[in-house]
Amino acid sequence: MRNIRIYKDDIRTHILRSLFFTDTAIVSAGIVFISVGIYLIFVYGFHFFDWGYYLSTLFVAIIFFIAFVSQKIDNQPIFKIVPRATTFSTSTKELRVTNIDPYFTDFHIQDDLIVRKDKLIRVYEIEPFDIALLNEQDREHFFIRLKQAIHVLPAQTQFIVRKVPAKSSDYSKHFFSLYDDSSSDRESLVHEYIENLTKLVDTSSFFITKHFAVLSVSCTTHKPQAVVEGVKKLNDSSSRLTASLVVCNISTKPVINEELKQFVRSILR
Repeated sequence: MRNIRIYKDDIRTHILRSLFFTDTAIVSAGIVFISVGIYLIFVYGFHFFDWGYYLSTLFVAIIFFIAFVSQKIDNQPIFKIVPRATTFSTSTKELRVTNIDPYFTDFHIQDDLIVRKDKLIRVYEIEPFDIALLNEQDREHFFIRLKQAIHVLPAQTQFIVRKVPAKSSDYSKHFFSLYDDSSSDRESLVHEYIENLTKLVDTSSFFITKHFAVLSVSCTTHKPQAVVEGVKKLNDSSSRLTASLVVCNISTKPVINEELKQFVRSILR
């Protein structure tokens, strides 16, 4: 049975490079360079030449040279890695971290709007309705109203659910509800409970789930009249969103200014 040898050439590499810059050619050229170099060192450096010293030095140098060029790093020959590393370390670097543009390059934030080149975006925070204490009939009615609300939502609506670090201000609605159902003799207990819970939340790493709705309309933002029309459409979509969810006892509030900037940073990080 005959052995078949298959030779493959990289068409991206010049044909002369694939012919002459082989492993055998590189080792042979290295040996010749070492031989000439050691000869010049003996003759012009030490001003003394002896064949015994020369051949023994050449033999040791060739052994070290072959051991060096036969090393591989990540399955790549070291004689290919060293020139690349030298070229990389001496050449001018492009696209370093300091030259990369930040995320806030294609939009800016104005009040409660995210203004892009061809879009206006508004973000609403949704406060879900707790149905844990509802009976079966009320829960069924809730889901029926929720299905009806989904059908009348604006067409371009994106819902985002995120876990964020909890703050004591996130429990303000819960704190107010305690005072609504408490009597005068329980106010001291409620006040102590609120202080303890606030201290626990501020000193611990708790996470809560927040829900957001993102509305967007297309418009040419560099034209003032187009921006006015886009804001009107966005206001209509916002009214539809709020009206459709309030039927299900789900409240919404717009995310504005610093809260909006923090939201965008958390999304784009």
